[in-house]
Amino acid sequence: MIKPPSPIFTFFGIEGGATCSCLNNGQLLVGSQNGMVQAFGLESKIMEHIVYVDEEERRIQSIEISGNDTFVYIRSYAVLQLRKPEMSKSTWKVIRTIEVDHVGFCNFLILQSQLLFASTDDKRYAKLCWTEIKDESIPTKSNRILDEADVNPMCMLVGEEKENEVLIGMEDGRLAICYGDNGMFECQAKQKLGRDPIFCIASSSKWVAAGCARAPIYLLNRYDLSKQEIPYPPDAAGCSAISFSPNSKQIIAGFWDGSIRVFSRHRLNVLLALTNAHSSTISSIIWLPPEQGEIVIATSSDSTVSLWKLK
Repeated sequence: MIKPPSPIFTFFGIEGGATCSCLNNGQLLVGSQNGMVQAFGLESKIMEHIVYVDEEERRIQSIEISGNDTFVYIRSYAVLQLRKPEMSKSTWKVIRTIEVDHVGFCNFLILQSQLLFASTDDKRYAKLCWTEIKDESIPTKSNRILDEADVNPMCMLVGEEKENEVLIGMEDGRLAICYGDNGMFECQAKQKLGRDPIFCIASSSKWVAAGCARAPIYLLNRYDLSKQEIPYPPDAAGCSAISFSPNSKQIIAGFWDGSIRVFSRHRLNVLLALTNAHSSTISSIIWLPPEQGEIVIATSSDSTVSLWKLK
């Protein structure tokens, strides 16, 4: 029997557990359940500095980078635009606060010059909102995602960036596909994947993969929106994080039980199962390109971040 690989390195001490991550110039920014954002060096293998600490210890929902600024979404409060100080040990400065409504655990996105987030209107219809990053004088705009009320967005992802495409996973199992044009975003297609909430999405040039609260993982063909199913054991619980390999031939997924699995996109079967990777939910998973060593980075609510070499 082939012995499963072990992580090449593990970061410890993510207070409250890791909730999200983002890459930035050789650093991994990790958000925590207790409201802290820390920067870990992928080469130095140490925690290099603290980016932000929320005094009320609110959950960090997601992190994005745009230019020299870092954007941090504090759940049920706001997206903060932070600017890195000139002195390395100085505190990061909050230069803008964008208040957002409480809509479950959906993340926010940055696409070109716009910041996008989910909200609901006064009739409980989910809507996609966007605001200009560099011009606060331009009012926030919005458009409804679905024609039905009381269906919340669960996750969002930038798809084809050149087409200003935004993919939104909904709690009723639908995938909404939206496009931006002339300063407006409109959802032009909805595809029903299953009955369970969509918790994570990955995108490549030809495929979209979606992980839900229960098996299977859905693989969607971009050209005709036909779908295929990738099974996984029910004891893995739901799929919480998903990504394509750099060549898009494999799909890597993290699960609520802390396991990680690599699947063949072509054969739709499991190639590798890391059942003891972590002890609780995988909150994010990243597969770096070849020029960065094809390292897999997994963050978990068990307060650790693991680095893997799977090829």
